[in-house]
Amino acid sequence: MVEAGRWSAKSLSKDPSHPIQGNVCGTIWPTCSLHSAERWFDELYFWTEGFEASTSQRARIQSFALKHAFDTLASNESEQIAVTLSFGTVERWLEHFASALEKHPLHSQRVVVMLRGSFQRLRSRYRLRAFVEYLRILKIPVGYRMNTSRISMELDALAFVRPDFAKVLAPRSTRIEPWHDLVLEARVADLSTERLIVAGLETQAQLDLARQAGIPFGQGSAIMAARAPRGHTPEEAALATAGVSQRQGADRPPAAQAVPSLSANHCPSWNDLARMWDVSERHVASESSRKEG
Repeated sequence: MVEAGRWSAKSLSKDPSHPIQGNVCGTIWPTCSLHSAERWFDELYFWTEGFEASTSQRARIQSFALKHAFDTLASNESEQIAVTLSFGTVERWLEHFASALEKHPLHSQRVVVMLRGSFQRLRSRYRLRAFVEYLRILKIPVGYRMNTSRISMELDALAFVRPDFAKVLAPRSTRIEPWHDLVLEARVADLSTERLIVAGLETQAQLDLARQAGIPFGQGSAIMAARAPRGHTPEEAALATAGVSQRQGADRPPAAQAVPSLSANHCPSWNDLARMWDVSERHVASESSRKEG
């Protein structure tokens, strides 16, 4: 069983008189080289237990994950830490996450962002593109997370995001051919095979197959066990106040906030870039209306 921290999900309830009877769970998976002692980054992974999160609840959980990542880096519990943000969350709450990264310029340089989601369901692709470009301006590595071992199923999203690395699930086969196919698909998708991560390596046999196929990095108990975030406490206040406010409704993005400029580090502020790129919250609704008309 994976070691994990748990936070009560009651504060995510839309109706306080009917609180959610479930938890938000978090664990840290080390991402390690399969051919050396290198430890690339720790992935802070969150999921729900006992309930299915709505769109706004997922956004708040992901915002909580980013806040927890900054806290982990501030306490030097990890050298580099990764969080996952979904396409839909970035699309709706772009300003919030861009501002959060801008407010932590020292720790942001040690953050890795993995994106995931349905590319076909995106309504405002330019907002996702703006976020990816902003991450690159901040020199934050951008990854793409797949929930299968079939890279060919994600070609459109990969071509759009152009990630610095990708993470896929380990093939279930005990034959070497599917593992070689995985590496071949990565090359066809123009992914850097030097930064390919295979997750779910739970046995020595899987680890041996991954090494034979030349896969460079992996996650799983066969390499290094996951651990619960250190110092976690199941306090609802931390989950309730982190990120997007519930009072703003399920599909309403938060208002853009004034944030300090990064010009001292020769980086334009998010507000300046948003104006230059004409990326604003109002376009989400207007673009959706045009598609429906």
